[in-house]
Amino acid sequence: MSSIESNPMLEKMKKGEPVLGCQVRSRSVLTAEMLSYCGLDYVFIEGEHFVHNIETAENLIRAIQLGNAMPIMRIPSHEDGLILQALEAGVMGIIFPHIDTKEQAIHAVNEVKFAPKGHRGYGDSARASKFGFVSDDKYLHLTNEHVMCIGMIESQEGIDNLDGILDSGIDILRIGARDLSLNLGYGGKVTPEVKAIVAEVCKRISSSGKVLLGDAGLGGMGSQDDFEFVRELGCLMFTLGSDMAILKKSVLASVSKFADMKANCTQG
Repeated sequence: MSSIESNPMLEKMKKGEPVLGCQVRSRSVLTAEMLSYCGLDYVFIEGEHFVHNIETAENLIRAIQLGNAMPIMRIPSHEDGLILQALEAGVMGIIFPHIDTKEQAIHAVNEVKFAPKGHRGYGDSARASKFGFVSDDKYLHLTNEHVMCIGMIESQEGIDNLDGILDSGIDILRIGARDLSLNLGYGGKVTPEVKAIVAEVCKRISSSGKVLLGDAGLGGMGSQDDFEFVRELGCLMFTLGSDMAILKKSVLASVSKFADMKANCTQG
């Protein structure tokens, strides 16, 4: 059962080992719990593009913690109160969309980490501290060591300010390839030009020695060649997609198979 006392996902990444996760978009606590038993390293609550209030997020976090996966959450904005509530609910990583400047990255770190690493406000009876059953000193130390501050580079501005962002104290950076494509004028498509830009950004992050490189937004699970290409860039976070996408794909395949069986049936 995952808790503030360890973060196997982060430990693997620090050793250079890739990790695998799945998004939860459906708000289904049962799905989140089931995924946590599937051998995944993390389950990713998608709170930017899908609607999750903080109470729903807390229940999803609790469900994920029943298994061995790390609960992480992408939030819709950099709003301080929302960040703190997600952390107090027990999430082990916050994904901040649209990190464009060093100042934004520092703000993210300040909200996730306690002093001396940041300026996070302290509550002594939050769910994250097992309602105060983890001692103060231990809770502060474990949070700073194990709770991940994850930023996303999704614009030319973010690329231009990458050196400063790498010096912010942020733990992990991911690339939002489709948003970057939109920002660069490529219509959200990961064209060869966008792919080349993403690859260069990935190399800058992975060679920095300061920040771990998460997901490049280029997939990597389609084939062995795809996987090896993304790994060569230094990427460490992989995803199966989302619960809804997996369900949709499976149902559509079954519907197609049923149609074929019906058409080929010799019983008129």
